[in-house]
Order: sequence, then C-alpha cells, then structure tokens
Amino acid sequence: MIFDLHVHTSASDGVNTPEQVVLKAVDSGLTGLAITDHDTVDGLETAQRFIESNRFNIEFIPGIELNTDSDEDDLHILGYYINYYDEHLINRLMEVQAQRRQRAEQIVNKLQAIGLDISFEQVKNMTKGDLIGRPHIARAIHQAGYALSAREAFQEYIARDMPGYVKRYKFTPGEAIELIKKAGGISVLAHPGLIKNSYKINEIIKLGIEGIEAYYPEHSSTQIQEFIGLAQNHNLLITGGSDFHGEGSPESRNHLGSAFINEVMFKQIREYYKYKK
Repeated sequence: MIFDLHVHTSASDGVNTPEQVVLKAVDSGLTGLAITDHDTVDGLETAQRFIESNRFNIEFIPGIELNTDSDEDDLHILGYYINYYDEHLINRLMEVQAQRRQRAEQIVNKLQAIGLDISFEQVKNMTKGDLIGRPHIARAIHQAGYALSAREAFQEYIARDMPGYVKRYKFTPGEAIELIKKAGGISVLAHPGLIKNSYKINEIIKLGIEGIEAYYPEHSSTQIQEFIGLAQNHNLLITGGSDFHGEGSPESRNHLGSAFINEVMFKQIREYYKYKK
C-alpha cells in the first residue's frame, strides 16, 4: 500500500498533465496520490474528475505546495485535503500568481543584463499553464545552451546569491499555514532536510504546522528517523512523497513513488482530517 503525497503536474512546474500523472500513478500501482502543485489548484479538479470518470481505484488527496520565505531560507508548506473552491484561497493564489510573473520578468531582465540571450516569451513557452516559476526559467536557460541541464542552470544563474536571483514576494510560513487552515486543509512542512537553518523547523512547529514530511528522496535514513522522532515528540503527522516533477527533472524527482508512506501512516492522516472536520 503506497501513498505518494507530494506530486507535481504541468499546472505548476511539472512536466506531465494532471491526467498523465494520474495514469502514471495507476500504472505504478499507487494506492493514493496527492497532487501538490506550487501555489496553484488549477490541476486538482481535472485530476479528480479524470479519476472518477475512469473509475480508477486510487485515493486522491487534493493538495497544494505553498512557497514561502523566512530570512535566508525557502520554506515550503504542503496542504492536504484543501477545499480548492475556497474563495479566500483562490484570491490569494491569484495575487501570488501575479507576483510570480513579475518576479520572473525581473529575473529574465537580470539574465539579459549579464549577456544571456533569452526572452520572457521563451520562458512562457516552457509552461503549460498560467503559473511561471524559476524551474521554467532554468529550462529556458538550458534550452538556450547556457547550461548542460536545467538543474545546472538553476544553480549557476538563478539560485539564491546567483547573478539572476530576485527575492521572492512576501509570503510567510505563518500566512501559508493559516491559508491552508481556512481552506479546511492539513498543513505539513515539506522536505525539512533541505532547510539550511534547522532552527527554522522548530519555528514552523510553533506556528502550528500539523505534520512533517519525513520520507523524501533526498533525506538520508538518519534524517528520516530524526524527523519521525521530531513528529512523534510534537504529536505531528508523519508524511512522505516523491516530489515528482516528471521526466527530465533532477534524478531525485523523476520517479513517482520513490518516497511514500504506508497504509498505517495514511490512515492516521485521514482520521485526523475526519476528526478535524
């Protein structure tokens, strides 16, 4: 019984459409799937209807991954079982989408200023939806021949402290947790092992996070046990997922189900959600 609770589609920066992701999940033998696109819910209704119309025997968890900033760290907050029709959530995401676009334009301008011949139009061609992020810019840089891979492009040009970097719009972890809560969802700290300042994890716990993503492709076995212990000590849910983005993504993120939780852990999440309602 495999539940992958961290999956992306072309609605944000994934390669595959929501329908394609569902088919891959079914073919891979997943028992449950959470689509958690960055700062958008655009793929959720499509995926849910596709599952229902085809009567696939897979549990679908509507989710989201909100990108937030805290000092020098990018902190990502996952939301599970969100009401993706919630008006407050949708309005805030529309604001974030506009801010993302503005940031992307500024990044492209900085790249042009240092001699990279790429246009914002080329970046938009990397997307399949309305949401634009740094991964799309990295793909455009790679396609233009300035890096050997999208990952190298990201690290060399647009990661924090690199020449094309532009600070993120203001969106705090506390706001993300509250936004998920108001939309009826469960908030979870994504990939804590990637957080540079580990003290931030305790700060997020104090803000009222409800779970920790312990199982993640880039977490070592030691880190996994550490995060499981942390979750247990604070009575938090234990979650996990592959952070799947599709073919051509970094090695750790192109295998659906490469990190997951079992049925026992998933039942704890589901029961918590039912009690919370």
